[in-house]
Amino acid sequence: MGSKKRNFIRTGLCVFWLGVATWLFYNLQAHGVAPSVLESNSKVRVVKSERAFIFTPAADTMRSAIIFYPGALVDPEAYAPMARSVAEAGFKSVLVKLLFRMAPLSSHQRELYERTLSYIDQDTKKRNWIVGGHSRGGKLATQFSSKYPNSLKGMLLVGTLHPRELDLSNLSIDVTKIYGTEDGLASEGEINQFSKLLPKDTHWVRVVGGNHRQFGWYGYQIGDNKAYISREQQQEIMISAIINQLVRLHSK
Repeated sequence: MGSKKRNFIRTGLCVFWLGVATWLFYNLQAHGVAPSVLESNSKVRVVKSERAFIFTPAADTMRSAIIFYPGALVDPEAYAPMARSVAEAGFKSVLVKLLFRMAPLSSHQRELYERTLSYIDQDTKKRNWIVGGHSRGGKLATQFSSKYPNSLKGMLLVGTLHPRELDLSNLSIDVTKIYGTEDGLASEGEINQFSKLLPKDTHWVRVVGGNHRQFGWYGYQIGDNKAYISREQQQEIMISAIINQLVRLHSK
């Protein structure tokens, strides 16, 4: 093969993978999120930083709160409508930004967990905290819960197969797992397969017709299936389940 042909192939592959990366980045950006979702008003105060979006109710009296990890490579703003809705219901919500949008290295994960602990330890109201996440964010939440169970009162898993490698069946905290029947990345069969790794009193929320990407507000995701309910319906079910978990912990 001549050098010109090799150079042509290399250039073609570079262009191809650049196109794939650009397409993925675009689709995993937040879509359909109104700018007002990230703005403060009389009901919710929004603090935006390099590390997180923090949504605090104006009447901040509830005794439970949530820290949420996004899915891998997904723009964290895609979960802002959920976080704001939770705050509008009266519960503080911390939407964390992951390093490189997925915290791929163990050092990134240590930094994430230290940051999570700081949110909990510096909370002057000493609330009952839930740590949760979507997809890979759910995996990170299971790892945190395994390492620091005494710092938490709850764990939330959304559209994720995890725990897949960890046995968390003896956790004594409140656990909610939400999944969609049409999820192409965390199928119902696999969810059931790994259910034994969660506590027996886990609260299961089966979203009939829901898929993977509609747990956030972003575009097409490779491997996912078509949903048979609207994104708004799926979000409403998810948000209701999260608020129910926060209400349970508020009363403890």
